[in-house]
Amino acid sequence: MTALLNSMIQRAETLLAELERVYTRDLKAHEVSADALNITHEVVEKCSNVLDQAMTLAFETQIKPKLVTLPKRGGYFPAASDEQSYRSTLGQWNAANLDVLVPDLDQKLKSLQPFSNISNTIFPRIKVLASKKHTGLAPQVRKEQRRVSVTRQDQGGISWGPGVTFGAGVSVMGAPVDPRTQLPIPTAGVDVAVETWVSFHFEEGGEDALIFCRSAVQATRRAVQTIF
Repeated sequence: MTALLNSMIQRAETLLAELERVYTRDLKAHEVSADALNITHEVVEKCSNVLDQAMTLAFETQIKPKLVTLPKRGGYFPAASDEQSYRSTLGQWNAANLDVLVPDLDQKLKSLQPFSNISNTIFPRIKVLASKKHTGLAPQVRKEQRRVSVTRQDQGGISWGPGVTFGAGVSVMGAPVDPRTQLPIPTAGVDVAVETWVSFHFEEGGEDALIFCRSAVQATRRAVQTIF
């Protein structure tokens, strides 16, 4: 990995750490701040830029020396759903026949395509979100899920989330459940904890934004390490 690419990835990781702090702050405040939106987009855009820069470097060092006719302009990191689309993207570099020009690089790039492994579907999603820079990143929406945990000393515990309801006469770990509140009635020796799970999701696509950004940075580093 070159110093430039490593520096770009490290910058993405720094932005990710900042994003985690901002999300934590916003979750407590029950709001989605401009900082959260801006930094989310910065993380995604940085990942996209790293991928394209990696492809540019691969072209300059491995593909260009093999070409008779150079492309008029560069292209983008291929993130294709099938072999034909993959070859078409490489055509932007005059390298649709990369399997002949540089077989080793072709094999590496193909291993990073969505049609090769479902885990690679994150790459085209990165490109789509990054391309929204002129219209703004779709804001995240706040989602809450209440989860109840009931424990009894030396007997373990049980927990449940949304969609679980109890009728009259039901007990959990020896504690009767109040059907009105769906919570165990205070009972000696039984501890009840109620958590509210909160996260921000992209309005378009629905992914948990923080989880996506973490995965995007990890996948980007993996892609660069694979190519180089």
